[in-house]
Amino acid sequence: MADDCFGFGDRVRNRKRPEWGVGSVVKAENASVNGHAGQRLSVRFPSVGVKTLSTGHADLERVETPEPVLAETEGTSGIQSWEGISDSDWLAPVAQRKIEEHMVALPAEARDPFSSVRDRLAFTLGLYRFDRSGRGLIEWAVAQTGMADPMTRFNRHELEQYFDRWAAERSTHLTRLLQDAGDDRTLLRELLATAPPAAQAAVRRFTGIR
Repeated sequence: MADDCFGFGDRVRNRKRPEWGVGSVVKAENASVNGHAGQRLSVRFPSVGVKTLSTGHADLERVETPEPVLAETEGTSGIQSWEGISDSDWLAPVAQRKIEEHMVALPAEARDPFSSVRDRLAFTLGLYRFDRSGRGLIEWAVAQTGMADPMTRFNRHELEQYFDRWAAERSTHLTRLLQDAGDDRTLLRELLATAPPAAQAAVRRFTGIR
């Protein structure tokens, strides 16, 4: 569900497709969605251009001015706030620690204990759309950092190293979720029907399901 109402110039992120980056609303219209008041938005995203989205279906969040990079506040949403800091601050130990923690962490939606196993599993399977290919790596980096161009702060080798560690976390987390799901083959087959091919292959390796 989207946050409140959006207007021209608002900065938004699609929670389901964070690899699109932070977009700017270029047009907002009132629209009825399944009998409920909503909006139809045209949003310009840095990596995919203009997308037309309905607030009744797209899971949008408003992106406010980010917290300072070195603020010791809990739950800093992303490292897009780090784009403007100096090179010396970027290389400082506290910044490097935050960068490392953030780059290898799975999204909160995959780990939320208040979400059902089904929802966490569906979200985690969706993370297998990211891979180590040229485009896949950059899309993952955009989703992970919120930066429009992660290559302004990271080189490819660094991104590959972070991705490999993140992918290992993804694999370990998927194994735990499959254990939590037990022997519910009906659920697994339903989720696999729309999962990325890499996710299907991973689940089959873990469970032997066909």
